[in-house]
This record gives sequence, structure tokens and C-alpha cells, in this order.
Amino acid sequence: MNATDFVHAYGYYAVVVGTFFEGELVMLAAGVAAYAGVLSLPAVILAGMLGIFASDTFCFLLGRVAGSRLKRWFPRLHARLAGALRLIENQGNVLIVFYQFFPGLCTVTPMAFGMTAIPLVRFLALDLMGNVFWTLAFSFGGYAFGTVFERLVHDSYRWELGLIGLLAGAGLAVWKISRIFGAKAAQPAG
Repeated sequence: MNATDFVHAYGYYAVVVGTFFEGELVMLAAGVAAYAGVLSLPAVILAGMLGIFASDTFCFLLGRVAGSRLKRWFPRLHARLAGALRLIENQGNVLIVFYQFFPGLCTVTPMAFGMTAIPLVRFLALDLMGNVFWTLAFSFGGYAFGTVFERLVHDSYRWELGLIGLLAGAGLAVWKISRIFGAKAAQPAG
């Protein structure tokens, strides 16, 4: 099985799993794969929406069921949740729709919303609206990048799958680095 066949067979699953954990670069790479004809753009959008919606719902329910215990068990999370809760006080519904567009808020914000009195159905409805905006923006962004890339590099079909892998690898690196620096910033001085 070559790389194209692998992406064709498992690409949508990778989009669902990738967007569940960390999605921007996954969606950009999937958009490039859709431009290359390896994946279908509507199916990429649907898979991305499924993954991010499942992630947000899981984090919301985790906050609802175990929020106070999580703060005790993970002291670094306590500071991040406190910041998210302050944002919720000031922005509320608008924050639910647009938080995915702000790095560092994607996991902690739905968890913080779960710790508030907002009804689950209201959160899910507003979150779904935000997921539509986010998924369309990043999948079309990747598709547009594929278009520009092809125009810049005449024989880009030789490089597109490598670019998809590079974007996915860069996404993992950014995620890991943000975790490392986030953990150091949340540690008390002393």
C-alpha cells in the first residue's frame, strides 16, 4: 500500500481522531488532500466537524462531572480553568461560538463551560455553530493552500502527500511545544 492509498483508506479516520485532539493543521492538511483529489472536501468537512464536536462534548461533560476534582488533581489546569472562567463571565455565548479560533482555549474552555450552570443543549447548539465556522475556515484554507502550492510548484503532485505529512508533523510539534511551555508557565515560581 503506497501513501496515497493509505490516505485514501484511512484519511477520514485520521481527520476525526486528529481534530479530536488538535485540529488546525490536521484540517489544513486534509484540505490539501482534498485539493489533491485524495480525499473528498465535503467528507473532510464532515469528519472534521465530527471530531471537534466529539472533543468539545467530551471536555464539556468532563468539566460537568469532574471539574472540581480535576482542579485538585491537576494544579496546572486550575490556573487555565480560572482564566477560561473569567472569559466566560465576560463573553459567554460569543465565546462558545469562537473559542476554537484561539490557540490554547480549545480544550480548557469547553471544560470550563461544563463547570458552569449553562445547559448542555445550549452549549452544544452554540458549539456546533462554532464548529461549522472553524471546520469550513480550516478545510477551505487547506484547499486554497493546495491551489496556491500547485501554481507555485509546477509538479506539485509529487510533493502534496509529503506536505500533508509535514503539516501533520508540524501540528504535533506545535501541540507538544505548547504543552511544554504551558506547563512551565503554570508552575508556581519558587
